Amino acid sequence: MQRLIAIVVLLSFISVKISAQGMRFGFQASPTFFWMDTDDKFINQSGTALGLKLGVRGEAFFAEKYAFTYGLGFSFNSGGTLLHDTGGRFWTKSELSSEAFRELPDNVKLKYSIRYVELPFSFKMLTNEIFRDFRFFFEAPVISLGIRAQGRGDISGAGDLNVEDENINKDVNLFNLSWGLGAGAEYNVRGNTTGDTNLMFGLFYEQGFTDVTDNDAMKLTKDDMGVIIMEEAEDSRAVIRGLRIFVGVIF
Repeated sequence: MQRLIAIVVLLSFISVKISAQGMRFGFQASPTFFWMDTDDKFINQSGTALGLKLGVRGEAFFAEKYAFTYGLGFSFNSGGTLLHDTGGRFWTKSELSSEAFRELPDNVKLKYSIRYVELPFSFKMLTNEIFRDFRFFFEAPVISLGIRAQGRGDISGAGDLNVEDENINKDVNLFNLSWGLGAGAEYNVRGNTTGDTNLMFGLFYEQGFTDVTDNDAMKLTKDDMGVIIMEEAEDSRAVIRGLRIFVGVIF
């Protein structure tokens, strides 16, 4: 964590130094609604998770109204809840608090709460000032590389096996690559003697490219007596989607 803080400070220093060369620097804090879905019709999305994205942001203008953006951020509580119609052995690599959680029944819900360190990049287009002190912007594509810092999981709908805050780091892939797009507006705060200060707000949609889960799970089909009659690899592709309310300030 100390190294990450040092990187943030370094980026801040560099951005300030080269601001005269068409650079801007700022911060963002964005509430985000996350959910997960898969390509398996027997594993369905079941509820959203409210998370938060914090980060620093730089904009490198190569023309008056066009810029490349970059940054360093932290995403808290990324993930969502998946409903598994067929039970089985799912979090097989992690060190769970009890071996009883290794094998779960049908209709169990698994909630993922993941913390990522993120490296976002995008292409930004700005309009002229339309209303007094306002300009609109559009960003696409927004590409982000997430590096897992922590993975936590909850189990529900499993009778006496319900549990919260299990450490599931080993069952969450280390990297998460996503794309997105967004639009919003900038408001110029007049009277700043050191240069323009702009408040930014907007709405962004995000979707993962890569599988969040480490596919080492097994689906189990049992007869009426609870005896396993079939084992099948659970190799679905689960992705995180998000709707982000972007709020920031840039100088």
